[in-house]
Amino acid sequence: MVVDFVYRPIITPAKDLFVFRPGYVSHDSARLHIRYSDGGNLELRYKELVPKASLLYQNTGSDDTSIDFANNSPWESAGEFGPPTEDTDYTSTTALLNLQPATRYLVELHSRESTLHTQTVLLGSVEFKTSPLSHQPARLRFGTGSCIKPNFPYRPSWTHDIYGFASMLDHSDSLDLIMFMGDFIYADVPLYFGPETEDYRRLYRQVYAAQSSRRLLRKVPMLHVYDDHEIKNNWHDQDQPPMGSAMTAYNEYNGLPNPPPAVSGASYYNFTYGNIAFYAWDTRRYRTRWETPNTDSGEATTSDDEHTMLGQEQKQHFIQWLHDVNHTAAVKFVISSVPVTAGWSNFDSSQDTWRGYPTERAEILNLTQHIPNLFYLSGDRHEMAAVELPSGNIEFSTSPVSQFTFPFVGKFKKDIGGEHTIHYRRPGHVKYGILDVDTESDPDTPRITYSLYTTDIHHGKRPAWVYEAKGARWR
Repeated sequence: MVVDFVYRPIITPAKDLFVFRPGYVSHDSARLHIRYSDGGNLELRYKELVPKASLLYQNTGSDDTSIDFANNSPWESAGEFGPPTEDTDYTSTTALLNLQPATRYLVELHSRESTLHTQTVLLGSVEFKTSPLSHQPARLRFGTGSCIKPNFPYRPSWTHDIYGFASMLDHSDSLDLIMFMGDFIYADVPLYFGPETEDYRRLYRQVYAAQSSRRLLRKVPMLHVYDDHEIKNNWHDQDQPPMGSAMTAYNEYNGLPNPPPAVSGASYYNFTYGNIAFYAWDTRRYRTRWETPNTDSGEATTSDDEHTMLGQEQKQHFIQWLHDVNHTAAVKFVISSVPVTAGWSNFDSSQDTWRGYPTERAEILNLTQHIPNLFYLSGDRHEMAAVELPSGNIEFSTSPVSQFTFPFVGKFKKDIGGEHTIHYRRPGHVKYGILDVDTESDPDTPRITYSLYTTDIHHGKRPAWVYEAKGARWR
């Protein structure tokens, strides 16, 4: 059992893995992530999926409002392109352009094999729906969480699975996207295999080879930020080795399918879904060592401008984004791989989370307190907390999607440093959130609902806890 769990990436390195999944989907384009190692040119074919209701019942007076999709629209080709190469571990990210907003598409990936007669082989298919036009009212339902380890808790099986993704599948038909907030792989748990790029690639292949990964990710676009375990525990050494190897593998599998970076070569990014805005921080590459906060309040004992988690360039870009979306987006989400709340207070979290950077944290919260309907989303701690921060913004920190939890230890301090703890939950190897955002029903006052799911309660079929945030008038 121990040998299987620890050495599975070495025993079964999944060299022949095939991946075809949607990444970032905008109102007029989609990024598609491919891993294919068999050679031969590839071709994308796509078509609109039109609801049966709009075709069969539009003029008949029938009350049937079937939402099944009819395969009646013509196929279009996005053209041929060369296969991925060994240099990128046989991965590539390509873009499908000139799509229509708020439209569902079926996309097929074909290989073209040149023999006496050119043959086309269907490799796989994905479905997705493009987002509404920017600044348009929208309804968005998306999943959040972090931290996964295949086959944890351990079960004897030749094919390892990810039990949190299996639970998410129960809700996948209604999800528009999933925001995964780091620790997609554990490069150093339970054993660090080494600093080479292949050492990291094997772990990504192991995750994508899981049955639930394949089923979930062909249906729901997943966007990513990375955290420490994509590199090494509590990483704060910026671009020192093995950062380069780790980021090569991360970009090949998770980074390039994300929205375009805010700055060339960076991993932080922002995007919109209608009039709902997102900003995803990079909390690892630019951070310095932590400050020493006051152990009771989580606030800095003295002001220290040299300690930073975001770095100056990213922070200034974020501040400009706040200015841009303040009165152009009804709801704003800031994605942080580590919690903003100072509630987690043991030795590790006092250094690794925003609690360890109280000066910069106070600077940011001082800005976001003036931004209506801005929420923080985070993971990392293998626990769940919903907290009203000193700024009045609410943070939903949710993890693990599929990993260990801490049954007996943990120092989450409620209601400290001007915070108000709305809900806290420690137990559960599977925990993730689903947010429902509605800016259509009342364009001036949005509705934001967070639902916590855990397989410990209702087997993950129904929420374990639901919170409806009070939307504020934003314009």
